[in-house]
Amino acid sequence: MTFDASGPFPVHALTPRLRALGALLHAIVLGTLGYFTALLFGDVLAGTQDVQPGPLATGLAVGGLLPLIALRLLRLGTRATVTVRPEGLVLTQSGGAHFEIPFEALASVHPWWLPVPGPGLTLKLRTGRAFAYGLESQDPAPLLTAMGALGEARDHPLVRYAQARSAKWRRRWYDWLLKYGLVPGVLAAIFFRAHQYISFGGPFGEWQMYGLKAYLFTFVRTWLPVFLALLLFGCFWRALAEALCFGAAWLGPRWARRVRTGAEWTCRALYYVALPVFLAVRLLG
Repeated sequence: MTFDASGPFPVHALTPRLRALGALLHAIVLGTLGYFTALLFGDVLAGTQDVQPGPLATGLAVGGLLPLIALRLLRLGTRATVTVRPEGLVLTQSGGAHFEIPFEALASVHPWWLPVPGPGLTLKLRTGRAFAYGLESQDPAPLLTAMGALGEARDHPLVRYAQARSAKWRRRWYDWLLKYGLVPGVLAAIFFRAHQYISFGGPFGEWQMYGLKAYLFTFVRTWLPVFLALLLFGCFWRALAEALCFGAAWLGPRWARRVRTGAEWTCRALYYVALPVFLAVRLLG
C-alpha cells in the first residue's frame, strides 16, 4: 500500500458522546425549523394569521438559535488537524493533544452513515474496535485521497454528497449579510413606508406625531414577520434541495455535482425572487 504525505487537514475530533450531543443539538434545530415552517405554511394555506411574530421569534430563539450556539461552541472545542505521513496518521487537537495512528494498526476507514452533526469518518482498528475519535470533515475526500489504499471510501456516495456540498455551498460574511440583512431589510422598508403613508400621510408622520421610539417600534414590528417568513421559507426549500442532492449522490459523481449546482441556483432564485414576490402579494393583499 502507498500513502501520500500531506496535510494538515482540518477536522473536528468527536468522541461518541460528543457526536451524540452534536447530533441531538442538530436534531433540535431541524425539528424547530420544521415545526414552525409547518405552522407558517398552514397559516398561509388557511388564509389566517394565527402565527404571531412574537411567539414565533421566541420559539426560534429557544429551539433554533440557542442550540446553534451550543453546536458552534462544541465545534470550536473539538477542532483538530490530521496529517498523513508515510508511516500513519497524526491527529493533533487544538488543546495540544497528539495521537499517532500507524497504518499497520488501521483496518479500514468508513464514512458515517448518518452525516450528523456533519459528514465524518470512523477509523476501524485491526483490533476490531473503532478509534476513540471520529473525524468530522465538511469534505472528507482530500483526506481519503491522501490516505491512498485505505481511502477507498472516497468513492462512497456519502463522501460524494459531502464533497459536492462543500464545493457549491460556501457561505461568506457578505452572503449572510445579503440573505438575512439586506433582503429582509429592503422588503420591510417598502412595507413600512407604505404603512406610514397610509396611516400617517408621510414617511415620517408617526415620528412627528408620536416620537422616534414609536416610529422605530413600528419598523421592528414590520421587519420581524418579513424576516421570519423569509427565514422559514428558505429553510423549507433548503431541506428539499438537500434531500434531492443526497439522493443524487448515490447515482454517481456527475449526478452529485450537477444536481448540487442546479439545486443551489434554484434555491437562490426561490429566495431572492420568488419568495419576496410571494411575500409582497401576501402582505399587500
